[in-house]
Amino acid sequence: MDKIALQNLIAAKIAGQGNQIDLGGALADILFALAGAAAIEVADITAMTAAQLDALNAGDKVVKVTGVQKHAYTVSYKGEGAGQGLCLTYVDAAGAETVSYDRTADGWAYNSTDRVSFGG
Repeated sequence: MDKIALQNLIAAKIAGQGNQIDLGGALADILFALAGAAAIEVADITAMTAAQLDALNAGDKVVKVTGVQKHAYTVSYKGEGAGQGLCLTYVDAAGAETVSYDRTADGWAYNSTDRVSFGG
C-alpha cells in the first residue's frame, strides 16, 4: 500500500465518526503525519547527523541529492544501543551500495561504503 492509498484509507475510516473517533482530532493528525512522513534528504550520505540517524527506523528512506539526481536509500538495518549500527542500502541497474554507521558510546560514526556491481 502506497502513501496515497494509506491516506485515503485513514480518511475513509475517520469520515463521519465525529467525536466517536477522537474529540480533538489529534488521532487523525497523527495518522496523516505518519502516513505522509517524508524521506530525509541529504547531500552527503556519509555525513549524516546524529539527529538524522536517531530518527531513522528499518524501512525508512533517505534520499541523497546530487545535482538534479535523487538516489533513494533504504534503512536495511538498525540496531539499538552502543555497539550496534545502521545500514543504508541503494540499488539500481548497475549495482548495490550499502553505507554503514556504527553507534559508539560517543555517538554515531561513519563506518564504510560497500559496493557491488552487477555483471552485464
